[in-house]
Amino acid sequence: MNPKLRRLWPWIAALLSGVLLAICYPPFTADGLIWIWQAPLLGALWFSDLGEKRWRRGALLGLVCGLVFFAINLSWITEISHVAGTFFAGLGALVALALYLSLYFALFGAFATTAGRWIIPKPDKDRKDLFELSFGVLKVAFLNGAAWCGLEWLRGILFTGFGWNTLGVALKNHLLLVQFADVIGITGYGFVMMFSGVIAFCTLVRLGLEIRDRKRLRPHVDFAFGVALIIVLFLYGISKVSHVPDEAVDVRARIMQMNIPIEDKWSEDVKMRQKVIFDYRDLTRTFVESSPHDLVLWPETALPGHFNFPWVQEYFNEHVLKGDDFYLLTGLEDSTLKGDEIYNTITLMKGSTETYQIHKKVHLVPIGEYLPFRDTFPIFVWIAGGVIENDFTPGTIFQPLIIEKDGHEIDIVPLICFEDSVPRHARKFLRQKPQIMVNVTNDGWFRDSAQPLQHFNNALFRCIEFRRPMIRAANTGVSGFIDERGSVYDRRSTDKFARVLRDEESGSTHIRGSIPANVEVNLNPPMTIYARYGDVFSVGMGVLALLATAFSFLVARRAKPSITSPPPGNPPPE
Repeated sequence: MNPKLRRLWPWIAALLSGVLLAICYPPFTADGLIWIWQAPLLGALWFSDLGEKRWRRGALLGLVCGLVFFAINLSWITEISHVAGTFFAGLGALVALALYLSLYFALFGAFATTAGRWIIPKPDKDRKDLFELSFGVLKVAFLNGAAWCGLEWLRGILFTGFGWNTLGVALKNHLLLVQFADVIGITGYGFVMMFSGVIAFCTLVRLGLEIRDRKRLRPHVDFAFGVALIIVLFLYGISKVSHVPDEAVDVRARIMQMNIPIEDKWSEDVKMRQKVIFDYRDLTRTFVESSPHDLVLWPETALPGHFNFPWVQEYFNEHVLKGDDFYLLTGLEDSTLKGDEIYNTITLMKGSTETYQIHKKVHLVPIGEYLPFRDTFPIFVWIAGGVIENDFTPGTIFQPLIIEKDGHEIDIVPLICFEDSVPRHARKFLRQKPQIMVNVTNDGWFRDSAQPLQHFNNALFRCIEFRRPMIRAANTGVSGFIDERGSVYDRRSTDKFARVLRDEESGSTHIRGSIPANVEVNLNPPMTIYARYGDVFSVGMGVLALLATAFSFLVARRAKPSITSPPPGNPPPE
């Protein structure tokens, strides 16, 4: 191999893996590549000359892969430049976030070149143990799957967490395969996908070597095991998808999506703000006066005012609710009388504001709803200080809101903005009673980018993990209804239309409109294994990976280096 190419090919391979992984998610959605994206990276980690400090070079290769992936996958974050007023704010946010998140890829790269390294035994035509190679692959696949799974879990909790677009999320169109998320959570599928991907890669390498060196094939128990795992997941999915609740009640719900630009909602032009207020009133009254509704939903911070403002109270009582028999659930800002504390809330009312129930958002978004180290690091003020002039105050209570339907109390699990993509947060609201998860969000910050669809795809797995339906009311999309199987289709209807508000011709969800649906609520919903025990599987996998790392380190320390022996490493397969 050309010396220059020998030096470059590992970096090209890492870059390629990052690109392949990125196009598994919106706006590209080539999700079939999720099974093979890691092949170039694994080749670079296992078959290139990394020198004596393999872990260090492996970490750099992982970092390159992660940087490419997140730079493409999260490019939508640059849209905040329009609100911040400078292009460099969006660019700075993308670079900073991509650099941080790629550190998890770097940790995986370091692991895969040490404790998770695959060392191919030398060819031996007389090898009697037919299954030794397969067991070796299974061991490597398990270890790397465990490491990746643990890192996905860690990414979702560290520094408030950003567990966005894990490997399992790419399977959102393959619902039969992801129903096991009610046991292991969506981060648990990080193990499944990496385990399967390693086996597939090793199988291809082994086949090539067997044909070249032995002129005959050996048993591939590892590949059979990987296929069996996918079949088991598929069969489990069939049983869950076909399940029908013994007792259920329908909630007639309607979502209002006004598609209001951020600049207009908080415009200094009084007429512009009045238009926002009257549009919500007129659209809502048009529907509730023409047909019965149980629940009407508006998105996050729907109105340019706080709930405790007198004009807001009058607006709801005299113009929207009017004493009628329907629940209005809306995202609103609220504040203390002195105005020194501001909350992002979900507020539920029926008939008048006197009946209100309110939930104050707990999981605030850094550099979105508050500036961390505002007075310590000026860079955060430079990036978002013009947008976030005052920090929101976090709530502290995990208590569902309550509606009544046909004599049954139904919990509303209130999730605001990105909270529907944080499973450990949503889990705290779960009760052994009828429940609907509701997310109100305003992804208008990111305009008509891939962000709203990515957000929606991450959110739908809460329905599978907890076996609760979800209603999502967004200002600019994606607004829609998701059942407890993670499906946007109504299995009881002969009309096979997705219950998502979008333009039929372009497919864009960045539109103004309204969408109704009957939400089937199980009166005796299960408390799934994941709901009871959370991320115990992912944490367990992470702990096993840590133990393997420690063991590998001890073995390396005890090994005596040989002066005459060449540096360890697999030669690249020819």
